[in-house]
Amino acid sequence: MLVKVDAIRKLDVVRNRDVKGSRQLLFFAYALTMKGVTEELESLGCTLQKAFGVIGQTPEEFEALFMDPQESRRRIDYAA
Repeated sequence: MLVKVDAIRKLDVVRNRDVKGSRQLLFFAYALTMKGVTEELESLGCTLQKAFGVIGQTPEEFEALFMDPQESRRRIDYAA
């Protein structure tokens, strides 16, 4: 991830801060960065669920609280 961020920072458009011609590049850089943040938060969430437990018996049951009822039933049945 850091390699991609460094590569983006080295681009002339970024170094010159030419915002007018690089809106797409800035959006791409933002989206790429946020993807990394989201992945890290997902990983942290799973780690904390394993360490401290969750509401319900399993992480799958906890995740099912935030899903469509039919989808959650399928996941809980699959986990059991």
